[in-house]
Amino acid sequence: MGKARGNGSRNGSGDSKQKQQRQHNRGQLGTSKGQLKIVPLGGLDGIGKNMTVFEYGNDAIVVDAGLMFPDDDHPGVDLILPDYTYLLEKADKLKGIVITHGHEDHTGALPYLLKDLDRRVPIFSSKLTLGFIDGKFKEHRIKNPDLREVKPGTHLKLGVYDLEFFSVNHSIPAAMGLLIKTPVGNVVHTGDFKLDQTPIDGIHTDFAALARYGEMGIDLLMSDSTNATNANFTKSEAEVGKVLRQIIERAEKRVIVAAFSSHIHRIQQVCAAAKAAGRKVAVTGRSMLTNTEIARDLGYLDVGSADIIDAYAAKNIPSDKLVILCTGSQGEPLSALARMANSEHRTVEIEEGDTVIISATPVPGNEKAVTRVINALSKVGAEIYDKQRALVHVSGHAGPEELKLVLSMTRPRNFMPVHGESLHLRAHARLAEDVGVAKKNIFILENGDSLVMDSRGIKRGDAVDSGVIYVDGLSVGDVSNVVLKDRQTLASDGIVTVVAMVRRRDSRPSGQPEVIMRGVSGGDDPELLADAVSVVERTVAAFAHEHRNNSNRLKRAVRESLSKLIWERVRRRPMVIPIIMDV
Repeated sequence: MGKARGNGSRNGSGDSKQKQQRQHNRGQLGTSKGQLKIVPLGGLDGIGKNMTVFEYGNDAIVVDAGLMFPDDDHPGVDLILPDYTYLLEKADKLKGIVITHGHEDHTGALPYLLKDLDRRVPIFSSKLTLGFIDGKFKEHRIKNPDLREVKPGTHLKLGVYDLEFFSVNHSIPAAMGLLIKTPVGNVVHTGDFKLDQTPIDGIHTDFAALARYGEMGIDLLMSDSTNATNANFTKSEAEVGKVLRQIIERAEKRVIVAAFSSHIHRIQQVCAAAKAAGRKVAVTGRSMLTNTEIARDLGYLDVGSADIIDAYAAKNIPSDKLVILCTGSQGEPLSALARMANSEHRTVEIEEGDTVIISATPVPGNEKAVTRVINALSKVGAEIYDKQRALVHVSGHAGPEELKLVLSMTRPRNFMPVHGESLHLRAHARLAEDVGVAKKNIFILENGDSLVMDSRGIKRGDAVDSGVIYVDGLSVGDVSNVVLKDRQTLASDGIVTVVAMVRRRDSRPSGQPEVIMRGVSGGDDPELLADAVSVVERTVAAFAHEHRNNSNRLKRAVRESLSKLIWERVRRRPMVIPIIMDV
């Protein structure tokens, strides 16, 4: 992969005149007559599918291209992407894609976006993030992507944009924020971050860079809002390591740890705790295997070859000498942990006395799935540790006090909270007011809204088409809201199929109609079925007398009469599909 080289220079200087000039210019927008348009296509309606377009004249860049995982409201849907139609319309302007870090909610849409762009666009990020992205591209058979490594301190010129990258601490190594200099002002995008003062890899969020940008003058700050409603500071990842070590040391039999496969810091701590307890680490789960291999190859995961083994080899290891690292912390039905809980895993079966650590917080919508897995594990007799019982997980996002600290350091003229649900964005906006940002300069946007920055200031611009794209198997974008609503109806209320035959010459009924109910409450009741057949017979007979040779109106009449009967009897509204056959 290519490498974007920068001089890594710092703008901080001992020259007092320059410093006075910077202070004088702090918060002053550029003098260009052009406009910068900022369009968030995703990331402002939940934790996921982050994507923001920056457009100035004939130059555009994209920051992040993520996905969101479906919940119970999306039956049959595998992935949810931001609708990037607006970006495709500007494809000829696109100078590059910048990815802040390697989580799926920031990288997962890239393979689909690149296929639709149908051109080779440079992608800039850290070495680890590019390693994860390259793995995704290989799965999607995307050949020869233009991947370019950047590091904290790198300066990058893309069209009119001058970019500078800075380190942030997060729940994955090599996460970065960026300063975006434009002809009309400076924008800082923090990416996902927290202010962990005892980071596992020794890399802190770059306070010096943030303070320097504040001296330079920040016209717009875009900052992570995920934990804006939580209390105080987010705890250090190192605190989790202490608890993991205690649990693993006390365990009498095997220890199974379920975590996000991209949480390399957590995986590192599990491996360290296992080694300290004299245990081997077995890895299972496709994404866990892939990501641990990439992280080890690139030097982000420090575990010796003798200490990590394949799950197939775990059968030969005594139970008190083994830690199994797996996917499934979100209760995913096909994940390694779920398969273990249901005795469907090929190599690992949970036994009474095993210890299971669920080292994650359920993503909103996954709570029921996680509870099902925990109950299944408990029935076997496993000892369960989750966040409610012990400190086996901490967030990778900054709490309110950390968010206020960043706002105080950067002193932005304008502020736009990003990355979160409406509740989080508004809580972050209140924090910005608390530290002195004027309310009129705080912009809470929705996906598809825009901000326009020029030499006079920042204001709301016109909205663009936005929404979501559903990925369903090999189908991308073919699942509409109508299809999704039909699936929800089928899942909750069932389906009724009606086959009725009518004579072509006079539209009168021929024979008895057939009514088939599937998934309908009371659908196996002979009395309900008999009444349904009678209703259809009467409807067809009455309709033939009034409206001859109009099958569409007949179908509507059958659907309405049968729906009314079922609602009166069982209080359900199943999908009713009438089939009218001419004989």
